[in-house]
Order: sequence, then C-alpha cells, then structure tokens
Amino acid sequence: MVRTDINNQGRHPTESSPPPDDFPTLDHAVGSGKNKKGNGAGYGAQGNNDPGRTRFAAAVKKPAPTPRNEPTPNLARRDSGPTGEPSHYRVSVVAPRPSPRLKLRPPTLLPTLPTGDSVSKMYMSYRSRALQLGAARNACLSRAADAWRRGDGAAAKRFSREGHELNAKMSSEMADAAGQLVKERAKLAEQAVRGRDAGWSDDPGDRTSRGKIVGTGLGVCLGVARLDVGGTEKLSLEERTEAALDLHGLHANEATEVLESFLLGVSNISAFKRLLVTVFRA
Repeated sequence: MVRTDINNQGRHPTESSPPPDDFPTLDHAVGSGKNKKGNGAGYGAQGNNDPGRTRFAAAVKKPAPTPRNEPTPNLARRDSGPTGEPSHYRVSVVAPRPSPRLKLRPPTLLPTLPTGDSVSKMYMSYRSRALQLGAARNACLSRAADAWRRGDGAAAKRFSREGHELNAKMSSEMADAAGQLVKERAKLAEQAVRGRDAGWSDDPGDRTSRGKIVGTGLGVCLGVARLDVGGTEKLSLEERTEAALDLHGLHANEATEVLESFLLGVSNISAFKRLLVTVFRA
C-alpha cells in the first residue's frame, strides 16, 4: 500500500527543498523530503507552505548592522563646507571656566553661644500663643469632619470657617515669633562678640566693627580677621570682615525668608560687598 500526502498536491513542480545547510523546522523532511519508495518522510509538510513564517535560519544568518562611528555631540564640532554641508568633524574639548566666586575660608571670629535647653525654652516662650492657636484650629477642623460625616453640612461649614480663621492668626503669630527669636539670638551674639579678647585680631578696624547689628537687625558683625588669615594670599579688609546669622528656633520656611532679608540688608552696605557670613542652623 502506498501512502499519499494530500498536502503535497498542487505544489509547483519547480519548487525544491531548502539547502541542507539551513536549520530545518520540525515539520521539514529530512534529506530530500522523499524516501526511497517516494513516500513523504517528514512530520507534516503544512508548515513549509506558510508564506508568513519567518525561518530561524534566515534570522540567524542575517548580519548585524554596523555601528556608525560618529563623535559625541558634547565633544565634536561640525565644520561646514562651501555648500553648507558638513565636510568633516573636529573634536575639541572645552575647558571649564574658572569660578568667579571668592574662595571660601573657615571663619576665625565665631563666638560660643548657648544652645540646647536655652533655645528650647526660648522657642516655647515666643511660640506659646501660636501653638495654642494651632491646637484650637485642629479641634475646629476635627469637629467639621465629624459634622460632615453626620450629614450636618451647616455645622461642618461653621467649624471649617472657624478653623481657617484660627489658621490665619496662627501663621501671623508664627511669623512674629520667628522675628523675635532671630533678634534675641542676635543680641546674645552681640554680647559675646563685644566681650571677646581683642587679641583675636590684629587689624585696627576690628575694634570699631565688631558687635554691630547688620542685615536689618537680624545678624551681627563679628569683626575683622587677622591680616595673615589668607595665608600666602593677601586679603582685603572686605574679604576679612565676618558676620553671623543665628537661625536657631526657626522652621525651614522661616529660615529661608530671614536669610533672604539679611542678605538684601547687607548687600546695600558698600563695606560688606565681600562679607563672609556664617549661618547657625539647628
């Protein structure tokens, strides 16, 4: 009995099997595709006639794309020819520019100021009113939430309005307390600077400048450092003048605003154009 493969019917007579060096698929016939008796020797020839199938051999033998050797945009500059088209690449490394800012040096006239429990007591003393308003605000907002859950919209609206009013008062009290804290710390720094030993500096201008309140009353001038503070580099009087701004007891947003006001205040003084400012922050 002779077996006939009905899938081979209608195949073009000129179609040939793939060359033996290809990777055969599972349903491809081994050898010439026919046994000695002329029968189909494959596992099934239906997959060989699928035109949409991508052969694994073709994918393996496909050469990889050759990368183009182009210089990086940060290190290359393109020169254009007469027609405006790029003629060649020329690599040029841009050297960093020197910083126009002054070199920072460690301060030499910093005083020793009380911190820890002293700052905590001062914080509670100036912020007690603001903290009470904050507690009342939180209570009103909690009552507003409870009234809303009960379905009492009128009570929720009333408590919410009271909470927002208390929040505005608390913010105002917090701002006033921050200003008082900074000025109180500036007074402590002024007393410490005026009471220090005169041997800390050999500059004649140190005695007249140390202890002055600067920066719209927020900081204090520490004086003028020694003549040899810059080492081999000779510094001017402006570069040797030091000041301090104490931000202990302030929140982050308050400290940012106070620092901005201080810098704007000292920038209007010609003698403080190159002032070395030290900021104390807990």
